This record gives sequence, structure tokens and C-alpha cells, in this order.
Amino acid sequence: MKKIGLIVLFVLALSLAACGSTSNSGNSGSSNNPNTITMGASTFSANTISIPKGSTIAFVDDQTTGAEHILVTGKMGIFQSQPGAPDFGGSNGHTFQPGQAWTTPPLNTPGTYFVTCTIHPTTMNLMVTVTG
Repeated sequence: MKKIGLIVLFVLALSLAACGSTSNSGNSGSSNNPNTITMGASTFSANTISIPKGSTIAFVDDQTTGAEHILVTGKMGIFQSQPGAPDFGGSNGHTFQPGQAWTTPPLNTPGTYFVTCTIHPTTMNLMVTVTG
């Protein structure tokens, strides 16, 4: 009987490990999202992106080493609350280490929003347009 209990616990542990984590700071350095913005040492792959309402944006730090990025809504490294914009965790922002990726929740409010890196405020500014 003890042997069956151990087997059940082992199978349960394996299944939980296989489920992985749903954390927003995943370590995947790639994305299949067509709306992907990659981050290099101090730049975004684009300065603007236009997406349809209900879409998400994947942010991928494609570095293997280097500086982290802290993304917030706003311009020039300064947090600015923007209703309907991607939520990067308020004024604390969302921190990316090299190789990490994160996907926004669906953006459902048409409008223009701004995303910036607090560490690289002059070179990492992104304009996001959500179309109706």
C-alpha cells in the first residue's frame, strides 16, 4: 500500500512540474506572437506598432547577457498612467532580464499608448496604436 501511495505522489509531482509556471517573467527568449517587439541592449525593434483591438503584444529581450530593461507606460522613462494601455505593473514597471519574454493581456481599448524603458529613456520609446 505504501508503494502505491509513493507512486501516486511521484506521478502527481511530475504532472505539476510539467504544468510549468504562468508567471509574467518567463524565460522564453522567443515568441510566436505576430505582434512581437524585441529588445536589444538599449533599443526596441520598432518605434511604433499598430494592432487590432483584442490583440496582445509580446515583449522579448533577445540578449543573452547585458542590462535589464524596466518597461512602464509613458514617455522618456517616466511612468504615466494611461487607461487602456498595457499594464506593466504601474510605476514599478515590468523588469526583463536578458532572454526573458512577457505578453500583455489583450488590449481592448482603441487609442494610442506609449511604452518606455526607465533604464534607457532616450532610446527605448514605443508608440502603440490599438485600432477599433
